[in-house]
Amino acid sequence: MLEWFGGPLNVIEILIPLVGICVLLIAPKITDTGRSRRYFVPAFTCWFGFHVLIGLEEGTLVSFPYLIRLISAILLLLGFVGYLFRGLFAAWKEQESNVSSV
Repeated sequence: MLEWFGGPLNVIEILIPLVGICVLLIAPKITDTGRSRRYFVPAFTCWFGFHVLIGLEEGTLVSFPYLIRLISAILLLLGFVGYLFRGLFAAWKEQESNVSSV
């Protein structure tokens, strides 16, 4: 089954964003994450999707046509970068408002 996703190294690379998603889903129970969590979870999901797409392409299970593979990879990377920067901006604005209210 590891060969479906391109081998053990790709499976480990897939687990990294999956752990990030789990941490972000557990974090509100430990601390107040504010609005930034709304952007970080989709960012990690896009990163996870990107690694799954690469793993599936390198694996033995499925092979996507070149144009679909390219467009999907670009959209997932743009989604990751966009959500990540939007989440960082939301966290920065929230920290700024917390500092000014103290």
